[in-house]
Amino acid sequence: MPGTVARWEEGAAVPPGDVLLAADAVTGDGPDARAAGHLLELVPHSFPAEALAGPWVTCYQFGHGGEVHCHADIAWITAESGRHIRAANHQPEPRSEGRASPFRNEIEAQLAGRHLAGQWRNTSDTRYFGSLQLAVLPGETVMEGYYTGVGSDIQVSTGCWKWVRLEPDSIADTGLAAVILREPAAIYDLVMSRSQNDAPLTLSDVREDA
Repeated sequence: MPGTVARWEEGAAVPPGDVLLAADAVTGDGPDARAAGHLLELVPHSFPAEALAGPWVTCYQFGHGGEVHCHADIAWITAESGRHIRAANHQPEPRSEGRASPFRNEIEAQLAGRHLAGQWRNTSDTRYFGSLQLAVLPGETVMEGYYTGVGSDIQVSTGCWKWVRLEPDSIADTGLAAVILREPAAIYDLVMSRSQNDAPLTLSDVREDA
């Protein structure tokens, strides 16, 4: 009744739980909505996510067996909305030094300013997951930042993660499933040397049989 609602609004009484849940569902302001990233959505994005769509060469280092190893892959970004993206690196086969099974990552992230912030999960070994934050340099051909991940059940690992755009025309007539990437350490050195003033990489830059 209106009188009951008025008391809730004035703070003279507390609505029951089912009313609070219904209000959260209607307004999108409940805990689930906040967990979905509404906090960052208050930060304006500087350009549309579509500007990042397409293939990227990505590299990072990780610890394994007490040593530092390199990982390299080609990740495809898909724009889900004006500020949200998804990415996956399943073709061609990623390369992770020292591991029988490479890291096959899936990523969900959103733009806030010129930063891409989100989460990643390894689908080939579901023990590993974490977060990432990348700064998108002007020109939208280079992104660089950091990831955090599972070091152990009680440790967090971290490292640099750099992305350089791959020229789509260089792979137009190629079946990526059959492509073999160069040694991860060689691709890592190549990617780390690129700046926002350089042209995008081509497939011949990163494939083993080029």
